[in-house]
Amino acid sequence: MTLLLAAAACLIAAQILGIYALRTRKADLIFSIFMVTLVVAALTLGYMGARQKLG
Repeated sequence: MTLLLAAAACLIAAQILGIYALRTRKADLIFSIFMVTLVVAALTLGYMGARQKLG
């Protein structure tokens, strides 16, 4: 799996987790921290994947 696909998977996982948290009304600090972690991981992997493709 390339880094860009891993970044996309992290973003999708964050979206699914956010939808689950809102539907079950369990949107609390733990869900927020986990979603932010997934988004930061997606940004990092996307940056590394773009650098790898361009460089």
